[in-house]
Amino acid sequence: MHVYILTDMEGVSLVTKWEQVQQGHPFYAKYQPVLTAEVNAAIEGAFAAGATRVVVNDGHGSADYNLLWDRLDPRAELERPDSASNIFPGMDETFHAMLMIGYHSMEGTPNAVMPHTQSHTNVLYYEINGRKIGEIGQMALIAGGYGVPVAYVSGDAAAVAEARQFLGEDLPATIVKQGHANGGATSLHPNEAAKRIRRDVEAALALSRRDSFVIPGPYEVKCAFKSKALADERAGQPGVERIDELTTSRTVTSVKAILT
Repeated sequence: MHVYILTDMEGVSLVTKWEQVQQGHPFYAKYQPVLTAEVNAAIEGAFAAGATRVVVNDGHGSADYNLLWDRLDPRAELERPDSASNIFPGMDETFHAMLMIGYHSMEGTPNAVMPHTQSHTNVLYYEINGRKIGEIGQMALIAGGYGVPVAYVSGDAAAVAEARQFLGEDLPATIVKQGHANGGATSLHPNEAAKRIRRDVEAALALSRRDSFVIPGPYEVKCAFKSKALADERAGQPGVERIDELTTSRTVTSVKAILT
């Protein structure tokens, strides 16, 4: 069994502020060990469930790896996305499942921890074929293009609820924190979060293979921006249509191109 682990950072335990997940800020280094521990827990759970290969995609936006590679379980392989057109460099049809660790909900979600879609400063929402979709749905859809289903998600309560809207109410998951209306959160202790992730991943992979997430193409991708200047910039790209002052649209035939 081959398992692909995709990571983000906003959805790990204790994190509630942007400065905690942005390289160059003094708080950032305190949360890299939290992310690494939660990913290690998922790796352990995957191997305990019978995985023979685990690839970890350090998917949080940054200039370098967010995971502390010297603390990462050495049984896992490690990679980074190289572009929006190649989010999963090492994924192929041999993978049994994808796990999503440290995920967050889409922009505008109430009682969520740091909800956003791609960029909290730039994007209001994405739509694919008329349905608003955040990063969880986007990543699941691209993985589905390889025939790989999402078998498990960890993150805050709002992220788990969103994942289950797209991927099924029975989707195995671990809630590591509960967001509040004021932007704060009540979080598990990181040690307890890791313990639950390890347990829940092993249980999730012991279940029957889930269906891949599929939306039939072609794909009309609408993006609403937070400023006219950002929409102007996108509208100048080939194949992009201007819908209104803040919104652009384009149509692609491959699910792997929905973020390009």
